Amino acid sequence: MDANGETASLKKRKREPKDEASPLKRHRSKSKPKSQANGSPETPGKETKSLVQSGDSRSYPTDCDMELPGTLTTSNRLAQASSTAWKVSDPTGGRMLDIDPIFSPDEQHLIITYNTSIQVYSTVDSLLVRRIALPLTTLESGANLSAVHIVASALSQNSPDHVWVASTDGRIWYINWTSGAGVDTPFTIDTRKLLGMVVESVKFSETTKDILIVLQRLTVSTAQIVAYDDKALSAGEGQLLHTCDEAPQLVRSAANGKLIIAAAKTTLHLGLLKKRKATSSLDSLEYRFYSFNAPDLIACMDIRATTQTTKKGGIELDQVDLVVGGARGAIYLYSDLVSKLPADGSSPWKSGSIQPRKSHWHRKAVHSVKWSADGNYLISGGYEAVLVLWQLDTNKLDFLPHLSATIENIVVSPRGSSYAIHFDDNSAMILSTEEMKPTTYISGIQSLVLSGQPSKKAMVRRVWTPTDEILTPLVTTVNPLNSSQIFLCVGNGQQATLGGAELSTPQLQVFDISSCQGVTKHAIARTSPTDTNMTTQGAPIIEPRATKLAFSQDGKWLASVDEWQPPETDAEAFLTGSKTPDQVCHERREIYLKFWEVGSEAGSLELVTRVNEAHHTNQPETIFDLVNDPTSPRFATIGNDGMVRFWASKLRRRDGLAITGHNGQQLRTWSCSRVVSLPIGVKRDNSIQPAVKGCRSGALAFSEDGSILFAAFGEPSEAIVVAIDTETGSFRDVVYGMFKGEVRGIKSLDSCLIMLSEDLAVYDIVSDELLYSFSLKETSKSTKNLTQLAVNYESRSFALAAPIPNTNQDKMKKGMQSELVVFSLGDQEPKLVKTFPQLITSVISAVSSPSYVIVDSAAQIWSVTEGAEQAPLLQPLANLGISEGVDAEMEIAHIENVPEDDEASDEEMQDVDMDVDIEEDYDTHPAVVAPQRLTEIFDVAPAFAMPPIEDVFYQIVGLFSAKPVQT
Repeated sequence: MDANGETASLKKRKREPKDEASPLKRHRSKSKPKSQANGSPETPGKETKSLVQSGDSRSYPTDCDMELPGTLTTSNRLAQASSTAWKVSDPTGGRMLDIDPIFSPDEQHLIITYNTSIQVYSTVDSLLVRRIALPLTTLESGANLSAVHIVASALSQNSPDHVWVASTDGRIWYINWTSGAGVDTPFTIDTRKLLGMVVESVKFSETTKDILIVLQRLTVSTAQIVAYDDKALSAGEGQLLHTCDEAPQLVRSAANGKLIIAAAKTTLHLGLLKKRKATSSLDSLEYRFYSFNAPDLIACMDIRATTQTTKKGGIELDQVDLVVGGARGAIYLYSDLVSKLPADGSSPWKSGSIQPRKSHWHRKAVHSVKWSADGNYLISGGYEAVLVLWQLDTNKLDFLPHLSATIENIVVSPRGSSYAIHFDDNSAMILSTEEMKPTTYISGIQSLVLSGQPSKKAMVRRVWTPTDEILTPLVTTVNPLNSSQIFLCVGNGQQATLGGAELSTPQLQVFDISSCQGVTKHAIARTSPTDTNMTTQGAPIIEPRATKLAFSQDGKWLASVDEWQPPETDAEAFLTGSKTPDQVCHERREIYLKFWEVGSEAGSLELVTRVNEAHHTNQPETIFDLVNDPTSPRFATIGNDGMVRFWASKLRRRDGLAITGHNGQQLRTWSCSRVVSLPIGVKRDNSIQPAVKGCRSGALAFSEDGSILFAAFGEPSEAIVVAIDTETGSFRDVVYGMFKGEVRGIKSLDSCLIMLSEDLAVYDIVSDELLYSFSLKETSKSTKNLTQLAVNYESRSFALAAPIPNTNQDKMKKGMQSELVVFSLGDQEPKLVKTFPQLITSVISAVSSPSYVIVDSAAQIWSVTEGAEQAPLLQPLANLGISEGVDAEMEIAHIENVPEDDEASDEEMQDVDMDVDIEEDYDTHPAVVAPQRLTEIFDVAPAFAMPPIEDVFYQIVGLFSAKPVQT
């Protein structure tokens, strides 16, 4: 369409000058014909209402008395929203913490510590057996998880069915991991901050007890080592063992509590238990502490005690070997450490250092190092994603390379037959020591998580500074053919994702939310996770970032967009004239639009077409949005060049003949089927002026019947909405004045458009009426992109997630959380208002279900559902009442309360007969149930949003037990 045609089409939407001060007021065009974009029009017949923040200078209707995220928190609004049918489930998943996993004594289970829970997995089939949530935070309180989190977990030495779990606020739980008991009765100790904890079994004169050796902060620069037993925990006061003048960050113990080692930067504090005739109580525990310097910053350490004894200063102790992993990649081995200590003295001994044996292979910090069960090997891992085995006698190294991500923790099983490895991509695996092959694999959501615990790699200053904020939403979509699978664009672990100024997300993770397990991963952009990914100057090599993701309506095709640009440090050689490094990097961007064929196998993808620079002028242009047609396998994109492009598939031909694959199937390729030029720079007064290219923004939305594509595009506060006929490419309607600031999203629902910028506006395109609008309170320019919009067609609703300040966080720390508001299309009053303790990084609508799936910045999944009481996303077998190794016949006998070997008496049988309603003329027939009746039960919602299994059972029983209709 030429410029004249575009200008003419805008004349009918020109507003009067009196409306300039209030661009969001209701405006009805009396002569405007009805559009057929989304079916028949709906007239709500209610006054326009706006939710605005205080101090807004624009004109609004006089009844505006509400504010949106961050301000819609009055008690009456919350009470009204909370009383609706919308419910929020408990979170599932989460982030695996940098804490050693725990093997059960029989090695049949692996206990992994998450940010808000501990989860028990079966080592046989990698399935979740039990999730034990800890009350660290609630939705109502809004407490931030980075302020209060778990710092330690350890298996009880006297009761292997229990674990000790400690959090930073001084709460300690004694939990039965086989049943989940003990969560509601934590112990609380008086401490400024709990830093670490280990558990030892100490034999007293009468009994053997678990002794907790706790490292707790005293001041900013000092810490104390305090011992607790069950009585001391109940009283909240323990036995002080030692005070460190430099706050340690690690504490370890060995030989049933005879030795304690705490590490603080480059200083090691070693405590030996003083020998006494009898240890009668906790008060009798006394240690003599020594301190000495290590050659490097201490990142990790491990202790091994042997049966060979030595006497030093009247103390009998097993021979102790210590291994320390340094922050610069070296490993230091202290053999027979006790023999190198000085003789007994009245005051603590301090020495410059004890000379260790040094070995060096890692390029950066050693994240974990452990002794093998026989003491002949050391096992270490770090940033290189390589498991290194050090043979101490021969100095020979063995490697297991090309692992999935940075190694965070290594644990040797009690029998020494396997290694448990925790990676920083939120996954863990168990390797057999004989073949070094994985036997168990556990994977969670692998999105970026910014925790309060700094990485070991950050102990040494680097030439580059990683980002400390999540500034962009998580790119997520749902598989239409499998509603329980979500597709997420993630990086190669936390460290690789934080490699540059922008996040790196070249991987596509397929995650099953019904089992809370990762299914597979694909590289949808250029990636090098296990290659040399550092330049000679020490800067990381930047990987591409996937920005858009969309499935076709039939689920057979997946479209993705990824971007990459060189860092400014590499642009100096290309500087010419007055160009800045930023301009040079912008010109050399690589932007690819890719189309993937989804295979029949779970999560398999095949790249079919790659389009280089799908939108371009004299340089590659950003693709603002990618959407799918809801009625046909077709996609549409909008770019910074002001063009809307339609993409469709066609048969791949060669010399006029269709090309077939190996199995005889016809191969297809994707190409641009239509290009529509948008009216760029057109103002409300019908004048045309050049727009600033770098300030443009845009978004797309198909109508529900696929006949209209709505394109929002333009400069800040000047963006227009164009309704494009998808068959002809002509303009059906043009609307302007609906956006304040940049375009952040646009959705279509019924005859309405939901438009998101600094305002949220709901506009009826058929009746040309602004139904209602809300002004968002801006919290930060850096987090504005985290404001997200999703539409659910089943419930005829839309959800808005916006970041808000965390009011419960310490004043010295900055933190954000999110607020979720759910609206019904016909009502401007919110149906649900909830504050989430973390940033919401993704909001997507579930397929064929009136619910939303939410992913937060702690890698947790939430479900927001309309209707009955919300069922959990994931129900382990233990929660369904199915115990391991229970005889089914015994269970049935117990339920019926009838002895197995005894027969019921005649009187009991007579009582049963009296309770049965018998019809003399009723003929029994086998139950016949139509398949569609079962479909109505099982296809009501995806797996993660299904009602409880008990309800489903009774519905099925009701079908088969119903009496036939008598004719």
